[in-house]
Amino acid sequence: MRNFYFEKDIEFIRTTYPICGAEYCAKHLNRTKCAIKTKAHLLGIVLNKNVNAEQFLNIKTEEVAYILGLLWADGNVSFANNKAKTPIIKHNSKPFDNIIFLEILNKTGKWNTFTSKNIGTFSKNINDICTNWISSRKIGEYLIENDYRNKKKSPNKIISKIPDSLKHLWFRGFFDGDGSVTIKPKGHHSIAFTGDKNQDWSFIVNLFKFLEIINFKIRVQSNTFGSWSHLRITNKCDLLKLEKYLYSDFDEHNLGLLRKRIQFKQL
Repeated sequence: MRNFYFEKDIEFIRTTYPICGAEYCAKHLNRTKCAIKTKAHLLGIVLNKNVNAEQFLNIKTEEVAYILGLLWADGNVSFANNKAKTPIIKHNSKPFDNIIFLEILNKTGKWNTFTSKNIGTFSKNINDICTNWISSRKIGEYLIENDYRNKKKSPNKIISKIPDSLKHLWFRGFFDGDGSVTIKPKGHHSIAFTGDKNQDWSFIVNLFKFLEIINFKIRVQSNTFGSWSHLRITNKCDLLKLEKYLYSDFDEHNLGLLRKRIQFKQL
């Protein structure tokens, strides 16, 4: 009977539902989300609407793995002032992408958000920018310990803490933030990752070795607004290897930017 729950299942719901929610529990117990929510209600278990730090300290869900990659690309950890002890975790994005990003972020709990102008940045034009943020001592300190305040480094510390089955989602989040796809009419397509001019790209190089991608270039470019580096792939076979790694389960979870998934399909 599907209404029957073993004691181990009930204990799983008691410990996991408040942090990870109905979708995660339903997947692992082979139940519907509705059934899990009903059982949690009967047990008096409430979903923690604040962002629970434990889900970031003990990475189990697709969303957290993706968010950690996204934060490496477009996030930052800061303090309100020199005396503040609680870090603020921020993620910035363009408004048309933020609808999707905020939906994913909110699966871990309630994130605050506001829109402002990108005045004072290196952008040529003044545009709206969305900022999603939370204040959390545990999460902030954890991210600082894993080099999120010095992202010129390789993110190997945090990648090593992500289960192998979820690592591709960290890289998908990172690509949604700092990656781009270029489609040209005559078929000279490419993808690129962009970072600081002194960026340590060893984490991407190691991924490429794992995927047997050998045709790529790392270059530093400059203009009047500053300097940056990028890592680019143009070989079609290598592009398809990366696509398979990043998006093999995208249609199942729809986790990430659909527009970039569509661009990859055009390669």
